[in-house]
Amino acid sequence: MNRKQDYTGRSFLITVFVILFLLGISRIPKVTFGKTTLKKINILSDLIQDEHEPIPETNLYFDTTFLAEGEALEAEARAAADSQAEKQTAQTNARTVQATVPHTRDDSRHESSAEVQRGDSAAEQPPAPVVERIGFLEDFGTDGPSMLHFYDALLKKEGKRPVRIAVLGDSFIEGDIITADIREQLQDLYGGGGVGFVPFSSPIAQFRGTVRHTFDGWTTLDVKNARQAPEEYRDKFFVSGSLCIPDEGASVQMKGVMFRKHIDRASVARLIFTNRERTTIHVTINDTIHKVYNPEPGPEVQQIDIHTPIRSLEVRIANPAGFIGYGIVFENKNGVSLDNYSIRGNSGLALFGTNAAVNARIGAMRGYDLIILQYGLNVMSADVLHYGSYEKAFIKVINYMKRCFPNSSILVMGVCDRSTQRDGEFVTMPAVRGMIEAQRNAARETGVAFWNTFEAMGGENSMVEFVRKNWAAKDYTHLGYAGGKFIAGKLVGNWMQGVEAEQQRRDRIEEERRKNEMLHYNRNDTIPGTIETETEMDSDADADTTFTTNEFAQP
Repeated sequence: MNRKQDYTGRSFLITVFVILFLLGISRIPKVTFGKTTLKKINILSDLIQDEHEPIPETNLYFDTTFLAEGEALEAEARAAADSQAEKQTAQTNARTVQATVPHTRDDSRHESSAEVQRGDSAAEQPPAPVVERIGFLEDFGTDGPSMLHFYDALLKKEGKRPVRIAVLGDSFIEGDIITADIREQLQDLYGGGGVGFVPFSSPIAQFRGTVRHTFDGWTTLDVKNARQAPEEYRDKFFVSGSLCIPDEGASVQMKGVMFRKHIDRASVARLIFTNRERTTIHVTINDTIHKVYNPEPGPEVQQIDIHTPIRSLEVRIANPAGFIGYGIVFENKNGVSLDNYSIRGNSGLALFGTNAAVNARIGAMRGYDLIILQYGLNVMSADVLHYGSYEKAFIKVINYMKRCFPNSSILVMGVCDRSTQRDGEFVTMPAVRGMIEAQRNAARETGVAFWNTFEAMGGENSMVEFVRKNWAAKDYTHLGYAGGKFIAGKLVGNWMQGVEAEQQRRDRIEEERRKNEMLHYNRNDTIPGTIETETEMDSDADADTTFTTNEFAQP
């Protein structure tokens, strides 16, 4: 009878040999043959820390080719400013003017005036940014809070149009994460309804949990690949990041979900598009109301406003030549409306690929009170701690947005916590603080507001806690809806503090005015022979202009 052989020793030797072989190939550096470079392989990467040189900062972010557009736009704006300054100098001829000098303030706002001589070297210096902190929000406005326009809009509760917010970002807000809860919480407080802007077509429509969105017969062009788009479309992009090009009979269906408040219905639908030839647009509302629109052809962006209670909307396109679809907005006639403009993989620089005139025209139609810029996740690298080059580029981005939306408050939303693995544990990526500093510096340089998402989450290693609670994905980078709701609550809470502080400031001013008025009257009563004169002054009412093709359109 043959005895069974023991292979344990042989198996052990084979295992040792395989481990040694893997260790060996993990130490082989990158090899280049001509123009071909073989990647370095480290199969045991979870066990072996790869000690390599830090990534050069110049290669930190995507879309570097867009910097050329940023520099051109900056040069154009600078030339325009210089020309205007020359005209003013020629007209004023070194006359004395009143200059307001802002001071750092805590809860109250103090201003002092000083006479400066035009041309004086001291007067040439830009005013130091004012830092006004409310919770995790830092406002760097130079002549008052940069968020004032937004606060003012919220204080006008009986406004004739919605308070409108646009959130521009990357995959961090994809699917309406964070923005869905900002929208819901503000609509709880101020009223309003509807899901905001939805593109005619989108490759990521299935990831958005706030609207049921199906479509057929559309080609979607991405601003990040604008240079690969047909030439006739390259200069037509809006900050939404996509152009929707229909085939004959292309259709789209949209319906708000019922498991979230306020967005299952709207009172207004706005179709935003360009119609360069003779396109016919067929619209079906709530499966029962049918309308046909034949907008006049032209190069400018147009808007069709539909005013009726809307639960669902279907659009079909006939004669599509020359038609470019941007999207459909669902909102109410007042309250709050919020548009989500997420572009996956965007560092923010892709905004230079959008057309300033298109941005300004749609911006005038929408009348945004607040623009939020949420970027940075696609820029960070575990091996880089400083982001000076990105800071300079992002300053150009902010200035471009200020040019496109001159009447809007702008808020930079700092990056969230993000984890990396060190010694078998997940910890905050060292790059996070460097990116936050770059974003804060860019906000300070441009005089806009900055909100510290990282600290609002809880600071160091907060992402680990979010993942533990199932508030964030297991990639330790992206939030889920639960985590988004938490962040939205913190952000909206800081806004409400800002609105309250502004209301208190106005109350103090009004109280002071009344005191001065009473003092004036008392003086007149005690001084014989006082003659009171009354001057009637006219003031222009605020105008709200929209570009429409529908005779029933309302602002």
